Amino acid sequence: MKKTKAAFLLATQILGKQSLYMWTLTFKEVLNIKDTRKRWNYLLTLIKRRWPELCGLRVFELHKMHGLHVHLVTNRFIDVNEMRALASKAGWGRIHVERIPADKAEYLAKYLSKERAECLKGWRLWAGFGPWEWSKVKDVVSDTPFSRIYRACQEWLHWKGNKEFIARTRFVTFMELQTLMNGWEPGLGPGEKPYWMCSHEELRGFPLR
Repeated sequence: MKKTKAAFLLATQILGKQSLYMWTLTFKEVLNIKDTRKRWNYLLTLIKRRWPELCGLRVFELHKMHGLHVHLVTNRFIDVNEMRALASKAGWGRIHVERIPADKAEYLAKYLSKERAECLKGWRLWAGFGPWEWSKVKDVVSDTPFSRIYRACQEWLHWKGNKEFIARTRFVTFMELQTLMNGWEPGLGPGEKPYWMCSHEELRGFPLR
């Protein structure tokens, strides 16, 4: 599962325990991505002014035939007519809303599993809004043998930032192979000691990067 999808699913659990409201906003015509994003930002500003306590999540969906759609999940009902008036002011077209069980919000996560379109590079495919703390992608930590070894190497060799990421990945792959061959616990060396506590000889003379 992608980290962005995992973070979104965690956020939906925080947002609502019983039921939520799912909104779908579309246009009458197909707009370019940049213009759609501007209209969404304007609409979100209007929504937050009208309902400052409203909490929710936004997901972008790029449709092949109809352009960019925006899906919202909110934690409470808001007047549909007022919402449509704000959407019309911001240049949006059709609006649909339905009440859903909280666990059905994961339906929107399917859009986060798809390959990101080139035109959406650098965009957040989903985001929260309103006065609440939602889980973020950076909060999701992968728990695989490779990720454990990577974090252990990061601590051991004091890696900072993303400099030489490819070389680091190769080194972690090498350490993963040695872990399998020697029967070590992922992220630990001989005697279940952290790498930084192992001597150079214990680590089979591995080159220190």
